[in-house]
Amino acid sequence: MSLAFDLFIWLMIETILGFLIYSTGCTILKIVTFGKFKSEITDYVSFKANKAKDVYLICLLGFSFYVLLIGFIAYMSH
Repeated sequence: MSLAFDLFIWLMIETILGFLIYSTGCTILKIVTFGKFKSEITDYVSFKANKAKDVYLICLLGFSFYVLLIGFIAYMSH
């Protein structure tokens, strides 16, 4: 495979996973704050446009949710 194709695939995976993790973080914040948290990014197009903003804490929350979910599943299956 060519380097350009591999780079394209990894960029697509990073964008899709970034959107999924950010959406999960926003959903968790909406649940915890009983709907008072308002996210500026509501769909994939606005996520790509506003990706340069400081969204690291929300992404960290979404990522930690999936890590805890995988850890819980591994613990329950053991």
